[in-house]
Amino acid sequence: MFRNMLSISTGVSIGIIEILFSIKLVKKWFTKIQFIPLKKFKYVLVEAPTEFFVILIFFYAFSALLGGMITAFFAKNAKKAYAILTGLILFIIVLFHMFFYPFPLWFKIIILPIFFPFSYIGGNFIELLKRKKWIN
Repeated sequence: MFRNMLSISTGVSIGIIEILFSIKLVKKWFTKIQFIPLKKFKYVLVEAPTEFFVILIFFYAFSALLGGMITAFFAKNAKKAYAILTGLILFIIVLFHMFFYPFPLWFKIIILPIFFPFSYIGGNFIELLKRKKWIN
């Protein structure tokens, strides 16, 4: 039981860390300013080009995939279920994040259903590797 809870917390932590670093990286690609205060970051989101959000969608999907893979790797049983639970937790965190920052509506519609399938794919991938005996 504790191993499964540790696997979920590790997967969610890695997913959140990857999301935060990806936001910093994408923000650095599209803005030349090193330090952006919080009020100006909201302005950057309003005025950001479409490519900014497309790259963010890719990184959000990758974070859900990576979080699901790490959770499934460390979980003892029910790997897919715990990977989906990791996707649910990441979904709730990003849902709150969407309320505090002015993302475009199309970005909100696209990003929210991404977490469940990608975390499931990550759990399924690790389960497949364990079944093939590539991972002990």
